[in-house]
Amino acid sequence: MEGKKVAIITGGARGIGEAAARIFLDNGYKVSILDIIEGREFTKHSHDENDFIFVKCDISKEAQVKNAVSKTFEEFGRIDVLLNIAGVVIVKPIEEITVDEFRRVVDVNIGGTFLMIKHVVPIMKKQRTGAIINMASVSGHVGQVRHSLYGATKGGIIAFTRALAWELSPFGIRVNSVSPGSVDTQMLRDDVSGEAKRLGRSYEQVKKEREAEQAFGRWAEPKEIAEAIFFLADERASFVTGTDLLVDCGWVAK
Repeated sequence: MEGKKVAIITGGARGIGEAAARIFLDNGYKVSILDIIEGREFTKHSHDENDFIFVKCDISKEAQVKNAVSKTFEEFGRIDVLLNIAGVVIVKPIEEITVDEFRRVVDVNIGGTFLMIKHVVPIMKKQRTGAIINMASVSGHVGQVRHSLYGATKGGIIAFTRALAWELSPFGIRVNSVSPGSVDTQMLRDDVSGEAKRLGRSYEQVKKEREAEQAFGRWAEPKEIAEAIFFLADERASFVTGTDLLVDCGWVAK
């Protein structure tokens, strides 16, 4: 259907990214889903299969990013929204983090966001419009033990977002970020499992402590974060740029 807006979503095969893909499709967008794993099929009775594509892409590799952006543009003819959701986390004392682990976290969380923006922005500039939403975290706002490297990358995303909001504003492009608290995704479950193993405690014990960091004493569902992302991409947020939206159930406010 001609005239539909187009969103390109990294990390779109599961978690927050998958929830975002579904919300954008439900709201009439065409969606390009990028991930290193194969995405689950959106059934025909839920969504028109002509409205979305899957592109296997490691966002830390420029050739793959360039290919994914080109495929999206060739398929849909425009890119209105970029959601930089893909990311990795490492939970370790600083002295135990290897150089290879450091590089992987930085290359994905900051490097991947940079590469996606670098290759999508020329398209948005020609359109004179666009919305970019980057995935930050409460870890970019508060100090979390054994999350120093992850927090550093997310703090960098917040600073990157603010600078780009001004750099791209002459072209009608808005740039914002979202900082979730704890969200019930596979990445968080793996994170908690690893921490529990290192501490010699049960998964449920560590999970309960993590849940207590949110005012409502529970983890967010991915859809709750995706709804906030959609708001920032939507015209209802037309006067919002350079902002980091905390969706953390009061964590930072404590």
